[in-house]
Amino acid sequence: TASPTYYCHYNTVLQTCHEDVVIPVDLRVYSPPGECLLPDNTVAHVVGRIFAPPSSKVLMDVLSIVPYPRDPKADNYEDNILDDTSVAIWGVGAVINNAEYGADSKTCFFNLAVSDYVQD
Repeated sequence: TASPTYYCHYNTVLQTCHEDVVIPVDLRVYSPPGECLLPDNTVAHVVGRIFAPPSSKVLMDVLSIVPYPRDPKADNYEDNILDDTSVAIWGVGAVINNAEYGADSKTCFFNLAVSDYVQD
């Protein structure tokens, strides 16, 4: 018989390089029974698998998580965190349309057909 696997779910946001743009995320982190790994308001570097349905919260299964040190309840906690605006997303699939450019002529948009990754 298979033994159960336990997870903690965190409601969080993915911050982008634009301060006013945040993406809601349901972060699922493997955790031993009865233990939650992260206190509220922890900032962490996360690598995970995602499913991003249109007009809904992004679902992310964590593969690796490294919380920034110190107490997130401290008044100066975020003062010691580097502004890391480098977000990396890897997707394997097929580009299904021609690229379109944003108003800044630098941002490129295209649709990528990938298989869904959904949490159980």
